[in-house]
Amino acid sequence: MKTTTINKSRLQFNMKNLGKVLIFGAFTLGTISCSREDLMLEPENNITQTSFYTTELQIQQALSGVYSAMINASSRGGYDVNFYLLASEVRSNNYTALSQNGNRDYYAINRFQDNSTTEEMEVLWEDAYQMVTYANNILVRIDNVPFASEATKEQYRSETRFLRAYAYFELMRSFGKVPLIEKPVSPTEAAAIPRTDLATLYNFVTSELEASVAGLKNIHDAANKGRITKSAAHAMLGRIYLTGSGYPLNNGSYVAKAKDHLFAVIQGEGQSVTWSPNYADLFKSTNDNKYHIFEIQHISGGLSQGSYLPSYVSPNFGTTDPLYNPQSSLYSSGELGVSQSLVNAYEPGDLRKAVTVKTQFIAQNGLVDNANYFIKFREPGKVITNRYDWPINFPIIRYEDVLLMYAEVLNTQGSTSTAVPYLNRIRQRAGLAAISTSISAADFTTALRKERRVEFAGEGIYWHDLVRWNTGVAVINQAAAALNYNFTITTNDYLYQVPLSQIQIAGYDQNP
Repeated sequence: MKTTTINKSRLQFNMKNLGKVLIFGAFTLGTISCSREDLMLEPENNITQTSFYTTELQIQQALSGVYSAMINASSRGGYDVNFYLLASEVRSNNYTALSQNGNRDYYAINRFQDNSTTEEMEVLWEDAYQMVTYANNILVRIDNVPFASEATKEQYRSETRFLRAYAYFELMRSFGKVPLIEKPVSPTEAAAIPRTDLATLYNFVTSELEASVAGLKNIHDAANKGRITKSAAHAMLGRIYLTGSGYPLNNGSYVAKAKDHLFAVIQGEGQSVTWSPNYADLFKSTNDNKYHIFEIQHISGGLSQGSYLPSYVSPNFGTTDPLYNPQSSLYSSGELGVSQSLVNAYEPGDLRKAVTVKTQFIAQNGLVDNANYFIKFREPGKVITNRYDWPINFPIIRYEDVLLMYAEVLNTQGSTSTAVPYLNRIRQRAGLAAISTSISAADFTTALRKERRVEFAGEGIYWHDLVRWNTGVAVINQAAAALNYNFTITTNDYLYQVPLSQIQIAGYDQNP
């Protein structure tokens, strides 16, 4: 973080300004991201084990390191690129990978050609277990650290438990069964821990999040914006319970639990959560930590805390294009494009389309190139030091997601007419006509699923929706056939292959 204000009563840090303290906190944790040789869950840095985690300030710095694991965990970028773009959005029919240039992982993922040696699978595994490692190191030691305020200690503990549970949830969605490791262990010990069944993992992450709620704050002051709140915990629990109620766990008892937590968020509107009357305002860096419930923090300025995502999805613009930036583009439009299926999913007059996707741009040769690409996280006129330096935060959970999940639960429970206003609120902000409260439950399901696709396009939500609804096989196979792709998928393709390196070391069974 650029600055850290320390006073006698409270430690404060601005989550948006990630600079020296965060980097120091991550450094003192040790270089512990999971290597390709083992899980590497306990840092072997002698300074870390004997000198760190002994003061309130050091716990604060260590917690900064847990947060930082989402930001720039690998050479590809942070969680926004790895979990939400490459492993989720690109997996869905929102994207069309058009070229194998450089044997890119996104092509294999989009065409369902990935396997246990695909590098992205290794990245997902390592990134999530890095966060687990950082969190475990705090949780095993925090009880022995003196704090000026027990409330602050419990807050830090709760934030850490939240982040660890969140990392496991992303692992579960990517790989299904994964090793459950709740304390620092040696590489040898880690390799002996088997993959844990899905029901046990769900019980763990939900119990951890349930336990974290009491210790979290309702809101944070300006110096601490971006830190986890009670609303974030309730929203995450709503998402996890709703996911667990669907495929493959199909735990029907989770629906009511999802409803309770989602409603807890809705009750806080105007106090702990804020509704934006303008869709475009959701995706401006000037509004970071204003509208979203839980977001990945980014800042430009060459601090290695910027976002990679806008450059991953942007073509190489020509100098006369309004979105041109000399440092901004990574891929050409011929490699990774937005599907025509997504473009066609927008109703006429939908205000979200122009914010999310463009269908033509001015190329480097000065000519108009008719190609679809995402612009949701790209800000015209932003000065960045390189193509990995975009300042805009990435939303992990938006308030709109909570509203639509809640509407989905109401409809599932037979209260369709009560669910309609939540869906209409989203539609009317987008400039679309309201749907009738007399709509059938089946037609409401169709409308809601379409709405979720266009509302959250580019945010890594749609693929996970397809999986939990168990519609992914039909949707992807239909899209592949329409594009003359030579593949079909089964429910086995909902999960990624466990990295081969982990199987070789620990002897895990492989996903089918």
